[in-house]
Amino acid sequence: MNVIILAAGMGSRLESITKLKPKSMIKVNGIPIIEYQILAYLKAGIPQENIMIAIGYKADQIKKYINKKYPKIKFVVNEKYLTTNNMFSFFLCLNELNDSSDLIISNGDCIYEENIIKTIVSSDLQNCIACEKCFYTEENMKIAVKGNKIVHISKEIKKEESYGVSIDLYKLSKKVIPCLKEIIRNIISKNANLWFEVAIDKLFNIFEFIPIDINGSKWIEIDDLNDLAMADIIFSNFTLFDKKCIVFDLDGTVYLGNRPIEATINFINKYSNCYDIYFMTNNTSKTPEEYVEKLRKFNIKTTINHILSPVIPLIEYLKNNNIRYVYVIGTKNFQDYIQQQFNDINFTEDRDLCQAVLVGYDTELTYEKLKTACLLLQRKEITLIATHQDMVCPTELGMIPDIGSFLKVLELTVNRNPHITFGKPNPILLKPLLNKYRPNEIVIIGDRLYTDKALADNAGIDFILVLTGETKRVDVENLEQFPKLIVKDLSYLENIVRS
Repeated sequence: MNVIILAAGMGSRLESITKLKPKSMIKVNGIPIIEYQILAYLKAGIPQENIMIAIGYKADQIKKYINKKYPKIKFVVNEKYLTTNNMFSFFLCLNELNDSSDLIISNGDCIYEENIIKTIVSSDLQNCIACEKCFYTEENMKIAVKGNKIVHISKEIKKEESYGVSIDLYKLSKKVIPCLKEIIRNIISKNANLWFEVAIDKLFNIFEFIPIDINGSKWIEIDDLNDLAMADIIFSNFTLFDKKCIVFDLDGTVYLGNRPIEATINFINKYSNCYDIYFMTNNTSKTPEEYVEKLRKFNIKTTINHILSPVIPLIEYLKNNNIRYVYVIGTKNFQDYIQQQFNDINFTEDRDLCQAVLVGYDTELTYEKLKTACLLLQRKEITLIATHQDMVCPTELGMIPDIGSFLKVLELTVNRNPHITFGKPNPILLKPLLNKYRPNEIVIIGDRLYTDKALADNAGIDFILVLTGETKRVDVENLEQFPKLIVKDLSYLENIVRS
């Protein structure tokens, strides 16, 4: 039995990602879409050498990846992918087949649960189409059935006439292939920009085709970002059932500036009795008490000891290292809080007394502050300390500069980088939790890869990425280690939560 996977198209509705890679190479839970199919075919007993992939857009990327892992798979390049459709790609593949075996065809933008592929490969039916019975969408190909035979396939079939949707997975006997090849030859001589199903539809009057209902098994066709968001969930095995503690990032996850993210607020309020909930932030312009009050305004009840802020390990570090003279880039609020928690601290610009320059998130930043810090840091014995290194801070109006940009000024001016930072991604921020829970009992939910995910990775904790803040779905594609789960917002977590 041979397999043809049709993967030549551009995927224009996923342009934010496909401008960088072909659609079939987009990763779902760290695995390219097309590799899900390849693995399923191999597990169903189809050897590599019997698999052929039609490629076109960014063909070299697919070839390079597949050749490295599955060197016996064959390729056919559709150089006219911009002006043709998958029928033409299929025709090119048919011309390259050297033997007349039964054939399975699938679209390269679909992911199927392995048992679906196994069922259609092992089926005794000679000609069949895998479908989801009683399911209907405008976008998918629908099939019409009389008795138990397929009589029509088209996107235009009305709901009342539809048996279900095709899942773009077809099995053809070797007897059908010469006839299909001739039908396609005649069609593309007039119009090469048509779907493969237009040709299949003409076979129903000649050969018997039977629908195979996938009966609730998982599959998805990925055409746009909404489809991709669903695929990230459907094909993840991650669950919150075994978690005891959830740590929420604040900016970009719970709120944007002064605007609450409703899906997160609703999730927290619904499940606050099921999990021990903490909130973490790198933003030191507010005290832990102020964060409690801000969350209260969003109808979230919490306490000071459930706020994880870099200022807490920072003060412990100052005390333990007997650092009592510092110069601060930070808000008056920030300085007052440090003073309250550490009575022996002194704020100074004196180069002979100063032990450290401390940089926090400063919404009251002035040129004079940067100038003073640079002059102090030209003395190597003065340590540079930072609460965190975020480059930007998300707000309801967009991104604004954060401490990382302040630190970059210092680096470019005096060639100094922080000796230590206390916020994300330093696991020291999680010290209170790691004394209470095992890492596998905790999950971190956040919107940033280089802080929230990096912190989770550094602490050996599972991470859920929400696309409500800084990170876009395209930013995840080149990660070696994917988040455990990616969701547009927390309303997508309903089915994996312990109630």
